Amino acid sequence: MEEQRFVDGHGVEIFSRWWPVENPRGVVLLSHGASEHSGRYDRFARALGHAGFAAVAPDQRGHGNTATATGPGVMGPGGGHAVVDDLHELRRQAASRFGAGTPVFLFGHSLGSLMALAYAAEHSEGLAGVVLCGFPIAIGEVASMGVALQGLADAGMRDDVAADLLRDNNAPFEPARTPFDWLSRDPAEVDRYVADPMCGDGNPLTYGYLIDLFGVVAAAAEALAAISCPVLVIAGDRDPAGAMGAHPTALAAALDGAGVEARLRLYADARHEILNETNRDEVTADVITWLEARL
Repeated sequence: MEEQRFVDGHGVEIFSRWWPVENPRGVVLLSHGASEHSGRYDRFARALGHAGFAAVAPDQRGHGNTATATGPGVMGPGGGHAVVDDLHELRRQAASRFGAGTPVFLFGHSLGSLMALAYAAEHSEGLAGVVLCGFPIAIGEVASMGVALQGLADAGMRDDVAADLLRDNNAPFEPARTPFDWLSRDPAEVDRYVADPMCGDGNPLTYGYLIDLFGVVAAAAEALAAISCPVLVIAGDRDPAGAMGAHPTALAAALDGAGVEARLRLYADARHEILNETNRDEVTADVITWLEARL
């Protein structure tokens, strides 16, 4: 694994991790979720490598090592669209390194799946496919969510909304061992998340961050028909962030209705982080099989 940095078009230094392989069959861009970072995808990226896929993952603005430049939980210059721009720049760098003809896929988890959807609505041409994992909102409510968040911000509500949202997800599993049992049935994975200073309460998001993000995602929700590559939607059916499978199911239906080639897979009893779930090997194998079928 390699660590790299680049200064994007808005003057922000973006940190990224690369898992290169010799003569890759394809490249997978990884877009991580809220209040975490790219380092948590090392196991998945190494599994991709064993299957012949290189992987590239930024620490998104406001997260991980990129938060040094923007501030924790802060979007920074360029707003929500800058996230799309950063993914596009990494795609360009990957094409330069691995060859312009190497198929490129995009994998987004949770908040990263929102970013990935926004990216796909704008830049799907030439993408071999997109995987949207743990989609965390009703696709028809993206615009209204942005308006609601703006209202709370204007009312002067305290600026750690993400922490409250994350804790609310634990309600279906109370009494729980930790505030983050909703992430996985595997206690060791939950403990790793809790102990990581760049995760959870250690990386809260601001209202401004989410308002900026929902602005570009709302535009994407109105432009699903612009997505010209196949999409795989995956989630656990016990994921409270996805309304126990309802949000991913509605997303897949909306994509299908817009003429996008979309497939849905829900995993029984799995919670939010299906790459860190007790059935993670099954999920990883399924994703790799789907990627390989689209080479």
